[in-house]
Amino acid sequence: MPALPTTRHLKRFFLLSWLLAVVQVAGLQSARQFAEPAVAGWTLAATASYAFIYLLPALLATYLLRRILKTWPMPGAGALLAATAVGLTGLTQALLYADRLIRNMYGFHINGFVIDLVTTPGGINALGADWSTRLTAAGIVSLLVTAQAVAYGWVMWRSPLETAASRNPWRWALLALILLSTGERVAYAYSSASNYQPILFASEHYPLYQPLTMRRLAKRLGIASRTEGAQSLRQKEGALAYPLKPLQVAAPSAPLNIVWLVAESLRFDMLDPKIMPRLWAFSNDALRLEKHFSGGNLTQMGVFSMFYGLYGSNWFPMRAAQRAPVLMDVLQQQNYQFALHTSQRFTYPAFDKTVFVNMRPEDMHPLEGGAPAWQRDAKNIDDIFAFIDRRDPSRPFMSYMFFESTHAPYDFPQDGAIASPWLENFNYLTADFATQTPQIKNRYVNAAHHVDGQIGRVIDHLKAKGLLERTVVIVLGDHGEEFMERGRWGHSAEFNRFQTGTPAVIRVPGQVPRVVTGITSHLDIPATLMPLLGVKNPPSDYSHGYDLLAPGFHRDYAVAADWNRIAYIGNDFKVSFPVNALGAIRNEVSDGDDRPLADSSGVIKAIRTAMLEIMGSLSRFSRAPS
Repeated sequence: MPALPTTRHLKRFFLLSWLLAVVQVAGLQSARQFAEPAVAGWTLAATASYAFIYLLPALLATYLLRRILKTWPMPGAGALLAATAVGLTGLTQALLYADRLIRNMYGFHINGFVIDLVTTPGGINALGADWSTRLTAAGIVSLLVTAQAVAYGWVMWRSPLETAASRNPWRWALLALILLSTGERVAYAYSSASNYQPILFASEHYPLYQPLTMRRLAKRLGIASRTEGAQSLRQKEGALAYPLKPLQVAAPSAPLNIVWLVAESLRFDMLDPKIMPRLWAFSNDALRLEKHFSGGNLTQMGVFSMFYGLYGSNWFPMRAAQRAPVLMDVLQQQNYQFALHTSQRFTYPAFDKTVFVNMRPEDMHPLEGGAPAWQRDAKNIDDIFAFIDRRDPSRPFMSYMFFESTHAPYDFPQDGAIASPWLENFNYLTADFATQTPQIKNRYVNAAHHVDGQIGRVIDHLKAKGLLERTVVIVLGDHGEEFMERGRWGHSAEFNRFQTGTPAVIRVPGQVPRVVTGITSHLDIPATLMPLLGVKNPPSDYSHGYDLLAPGFHRDYAVAADWNRIAYIGNDFKVSFPVNALGAIRNEVSDGDDRPLADSSGVIKAIRTAMLEIMGSLSRFSRAPS
C-alpha cells in the first residue's frame, strides 16, 4: 500500500507536472511571438507562470488532502492521495491538450460554447466525430494521465534528501515564478495602456488569460494611449420587451404554406450550377440573395437569428425566458400544421427551449445517431413527404428540415460523388489540414451535392402535389464553413465571408424572380414572412431585420454574433466587438475581403454611425431592471 508522501515528494512531482504543462502551453504559441525580444521575453514569462497557474488548483487540493490525511490517518491514505494528485494533474494536462486542439482547429480556447457542447445532450454528437476520432482522443488523454502516474511513481521511488538546505531551492523557484508573473502582468498592463499590439495579440494564446490594465495610472504617468477609437459593445441586462408592441394581425384568407430547409455549415459558394444544380435552377425562379450573411458563425446563433430576426446575443435572455419567436406564435395562432425535422437533436443547441419551445412533442422529429448523416437526411425528407400527403388539406402547414450531411465529417453516398479525391477517414485529431484540406473539402462538396438532391426531391414533391404555387420555400445555410482560405478550418472562430456567408433562396408565390447582389441577412427572414401572414406592425417592433420584398429594400451592413462577440459586416470593413467580459480583449478589424487592417481607429471612426445603431439595437428588446 503506498505510503503517504512527504512534501518534498509532492514538490518534485509538481515540478515534473509543471514542466509537462510548460511544454503544452508552449505548443499554443506561434513563432511570431519570438520575432521581437520584448515579446519573446513576455511569452517565456507568461508560459512559465501560466503553466503553474493552471496546475495551482490541483496543487492546492493535493496539499490540503495531505494535511487532512496526516491529521486523521486512515487505511489507504497513500493510495487516495496518489489518485488525487495523478487524477487532478492528469485532468489539467488533458484540458490543456484539448484547449490546444480546439485553438488550432477553430481559433478559440475552451469557452462557453465548448462547455455547452459537452454538457448538453447531443452536443458531442453534433460535432460529427467518428469512433476513430474518439479513440484517438481517449488514447492521448490516457497517455497524459499515464505520464503523470509515471512521474508520481518516480518521485516516490527516489529517496528525498534529508538536509534542511534542500528546501531552499523550492523557495527560490517559487520566488522566480512570482517575479516572472509580476513582470508579465506589468508588461501587459503597459501594452494595454499604450496599445502595443504584439503583446495584446500574444496574450490571446493563453486560455483563461486575465488581463491587467492600468489606463488611469498610465494617463497620470503620461503614457500615451492609442485606443480611444476602440470600443466594446455591452448588452444591457433587463426584462424582455419582445415584441415592443402587440402585434396587429389580419390573417390572410388564403394562407401560404411554408417549407423551410436549412443545411448545416452550407456556405455561399456551394450555390453553384455544378455543385447544387437543383437549387441553382430553383433560384432562377425565386429570390436569390448573393451576398447573404448568417446572424452568427455557429448553429446556435445562425438558426436563432433566422427565426427571431434578432442579434445572436439575444439568445441568452430568450433562452432564460424560454420565449418563442413571434413568428412561431403567429403560425400557431393561424392554426398551422407542423412537421419539424432535424438529423441531429433539438436539445443541442437548445432549440426546444427557444425557437420551438411551444411546439407539440409529436410535431418534432429528431433523428440522430445510428445511420450516417446522409441517410438520416434522406429519411427525414421521406417523413416530410408522408406528413404532406396525410395532412389536413383545409389548414396551412409549416415544415422545417435541418440537414446534417454538410457538417464535418461531411457524409455523402459515394455513388453520388462529384469531387475527388476525398479523404476516406476524416479524423479531426490526425488530419493534416496543411496538406489534406483539398481532400477534406471534396468531402464537403460531395455532401452539399447530396443535400442538393434532397432539396430537389422536396421541390418535385411540391410540384407533383400541386402545392408549389401555394408554398413559400426557404433554403439557407445556418452559417458557413472555412477550408483554410483565411487560415482556419470549420466555423465558430471568425466572422469572415467563408464562416458567415450562406446561400439564400426564397420563393414566394406571385413574386417576380430576381437576384439581390447587395448585403442581406438571416435577420431579414422574419421581417419578410410576417407581412405574408398579415402582420401589420413594422419589422422594428419585433426584429432587427428588413422586409426583402419591400420596394427599395437596401441594407448597408449585416450583424453576426458568437458567444462573446458581435460583428459589423459591411462592404468595405468588418469589425468585431466584445459584448461581455469573456469577449475578445481587442477589436478584430479587416477589409471587405477579410484582410486584417492595422488602422483600427480609422475604421471604427468610419463606421461610428453604424456602431451607434448596433449599440442601441442591443438593448431594444430589453427593459432596464426595476
